[in-house]
Amino acid sequence: MDLFKALSPVIPVFMLIASGFAFAHWKRISLTSVTELIVYLGTPALVFSSLVSRPLFAGDIAVLFGGILIIFAIVGLLIRLYFFIFQFSSRGFALPCLFMNAGNMGFPLALFAFGEAGMQRATLMFVMLTFLQYSLGIYILNGRGNWTEIFRLPLIYAAIMGISVNLAQLRIPELLLQPITMLGQATIPIMLISLGYRLHDVESLQWGHALGGGLLRIFGGFAAANIAVNLIGAAGAVVNFVLTEKYRQHPGPAR
Repeated sequence: MDLFKALSPVIPVFMLIASGFAFAHWKRISLTSVTELIVYLGTPALVFSSLVSRPLFAGDIAVLFGGILIIFAIVGLLIRLYFFIFQFSSRGFALPCLFMNAGNMGFPLALFAFGEAGMQRATLMFVMLTFLQYSLGIYILNGRGNWTEIFRLPLIYAAIMGISVNLAQLRIPELLLQPITMLGQATIPIMLISLGYRLHDVESLQWGHALGGGLLRIFGGFAAANIAVNLIGAAGAVVNFVLTEKYRQHPGPAR
């Protein structure tokens, strides 16, 4: 029973992925239009509604961004070590090892495991990773960066608006916020189903470095995250956040 309780956040994720995989076996569609809806409507709505759902403080943003940079630095060193040991080098290998799937997998896992508060932090992390993907990621692939590419994505503007509204403690009218929230919530299952559908099209899987990269991402990423949490003291920040949520108190001048 305890095992099922521990797996409860994971099971719905894989069930939705499996449904997309089964749907692809039964009916063929084009994911182009679905992807456009996700990128230009669903994800911006999800980002904005998540960022305004709970109080967010500048310290949270700084701690999260600092943790991401530490994780990137450690995983980057592990990738270099892997290349040295196996006398192997590939930019296509480095990119998925360095950048985790913080969207399709990260959103539902955070939501099912930690609720709306966890979803908000996962959204903020996703925005930061997306910014790094479209800057550092392009630099890794091409040897040169295109720092303006990120501003083609509407989710960046949704994130800027969401953070600004949150930090300024502005209240969005429920009549306006409700449809945005509904659109954002609908995006999560669509993303997972689309992921399962895409997995059905994988024709072959080459083991070797693919397995090595997967193990490096999972175990190396976990070790890097553990080090980052201890270095920046995120565990204490989590405890403070939980107490703040429990007693509905927010930082500010004493009264």
